[in-house]
Amino acid sequence: MLNADKFSTDYFKDALRQQIEKNREFLTPVQAMNSYYHSVVSAIIQDHLNKNFELVRRIRNLDEAYQAVKAESKQQA
Repeated sequence: MLNADKFSTDYFKDALRQQIEKNREFLTPVQAMNSYYHSVVSAIIQDHLNKNFELVRRIRNLDEAYQAVKAESKQQA
């Protein structure tokens, strides 16, 4: 039975076959697969970098808020 879950092996097999068919006139099967493979890997890396950037931003904001409230607390004491 075909596993159609996104990012499953079956999903990617189907996507690679579609890429080959779509580009049959212009690219060899290996070139079409390489194009798709590189696009997906690039997208995954970019998504990961964006998530990491957002996490770093949140941690910086938390640290800045912590330091500000800590300084306020010291002044009030």
